Amino acid sequence: MTRNVKRFLAASLLSLAPSIAFAGQVELGFPDFLTQRGEYVSLREGAFEVPQVKGGASVGPALENFFIQNQSGATVSLGLQIVTGTFNGVFTPYPVPTATLGGFQISAPTPAPSFSQQYYWTVDPANPGGAKTCIWRVDIADSGGTCTASVAFGTVGGAICALDTINSFIDINTCQAQIVTIMQ
Repeated sequence: MTRNVKRFLAASLLSLAPSIAFAGQVELGFPDFLTQRGEYVSLREGAFEVPQVKGGASVGPALENFFIQNQSGATVSLGLQIVTGTFNGVFTPYPVPTATLGGFQISAPTPAPSFSQQYYWTVDPANPGGAKTCIWRVDIADSGGTCTASVAFGTVGGAICALDTINSFIDINTCQAQIVTIMQ
């Protein structure tokens, strides 16, 4: 019986070999900007819907404020990957010390019908693929004059990434957004 179990385990492990080779790929559609092809990186993913609020007049270009509540135990730095619109700069303090709120702003165009912003916060800006890093993609869409947003995340290096749904919102009329994320 032990011999059969060993054969079964060996066959099971061999069937996993091809999937391990693709471990650096991302299922939620993140372009893999952080890892080199020859290394194994564990990437965990998830997604959130952003609460909607009712505000201004009509869908149009809007300011997007992206905040990070740094609970990582180290200073974090921003990395921009995909920016739709104009990057207006970072809020002070930057880099963001631990136990501090920091962020950046983008002047976004009118979503026609949608666009994405992708960025990351990392404890090691020289090697984000090998350190505690949260990768964020914010998708904003206009569907029949109503703005919606969803946030997808990937985590590298054991980081814990979350969305603060109490302080995050998108205005359904103007597409103005405030996204507050948490990194541990």
